[in-house]
Amino acid sequence: MIVQKTIQAKIIALTKSKAEKIEREYRNFQLALKGVDTPLYSATKQQAQRLLKRIKGKIDEQPLVIRRDIFRIQKQDTKIVKWWARIPIYGKSIWVPVQLPREQEHLLKLSARETRLVKKSNGWSLRITVQNEVQMRSLKNVLVVDLGEKHIATTVLMVDGVLMNPKFYGGEVRGIRRHYAWLRRRLGEKKALGTVRKIKDTERRKVNDILHKISRKIVNEAVAQNACIVFGDLKGIRNHSRGRRMNRIVANMPFHKLTQYINYKASWEGVPAYRVREAWTSKTCHRCGQVGKRPYQGLFMCPSCNLVYNADLNGAINIAKRFSSYTQGNGASLAMPRTLHEVGNGTRWVGENLPP
Repeated sequence: MIVQKTIQAKIIALTKSKAEKIEREYRNFQLALKGVDTPLYSATKQQAQRLLKRIKGKIDEQPLVIRRDIFRIQKQDTKIVKWWARIPIYGKSIWVPVQLPREQEHLLKLSARETRLVKKSNGWSLRITVQNEVQMRSLKNVLVVDLGEKHIATTVLMVDGVLMNPKFYGGEVRGIRRHYAWLRRRLGEKKALGTVRKIKDTERRKVNDILHKISRKIVNEAVAQNACIVFGDLKGIRNHSRGRRMNRIVANMPFHKLTQYINYKASWEGVPAYRVREAWTSKTCHRCGQVGKRPYQGLFMCPSCNLVYNADLNGAINIAKRFSSYTQGNGASLAMPRTLHEVGNGTRWVGENLPP
């Protein structure tokens, strides 16, 4: 299986001359995407023309695409930085110092695909896509991930039909979202729109950092336990009426982003991931199968067998049982060739392009 990963490289310590050249090339690339004939490095102009046919001028701004055969990055231990990248510029290309996360430096040995030059409010960065061939594992255990409002992820391990090792992740995400929503309202009342934009970036960085750490822990557990990963399908979760306050909380929870992070990390490790229908798993008692009640968000109570249980863990166990019944019922193998699949309805859900 071919998998890809994106390396984030920040361009630093630019001279005024190099900064102006990059800005000019980037600006001309944006004009080329609107059909304007501008001076561009020949290969970059070809990329712009190819992209123009797809977007048809409907997107305001796109990262500048650098073709893999003209992009270079190499190690040069200088006083400024040890990594330098060659940026193709109309007239004459330039070498710029870049800063890489230390844990990603080894990825540069892999086959490079295209690179994208991204303009940010605090400077320029390169998104270098590398490719690797991974052998998907043949696994016998299952690690179920239930996504919820109180804990963004609850996991339970199923080994030989026995459920064990429940874990709860990301309880702080909901609090961060609520705090910044309150802060934005207060700043909005004071017309401090510049500050509102700044705290939005801060919020996103904090949440993304938590999601990356959660996804890494979940994938590491799957590898250690020789388990595939199974998600509950949250399609339509935002359409369920829970009241104004709870609907706002659910709408702000980054469920999709977390599943993407887990999915691409899992695929890089050769761990298959699946998705099953989640309907009624949060409302059904995992012990007797009857519909129960949730007097508040974190608690499940069954009036039939008197079970009192953590609501997220109850949902995770139901997902595990549903996945088990699907695979046993149709003889499905736990080793499948793509990264994310849907089981239980006879069709496969095809994975999308994944973020870094």
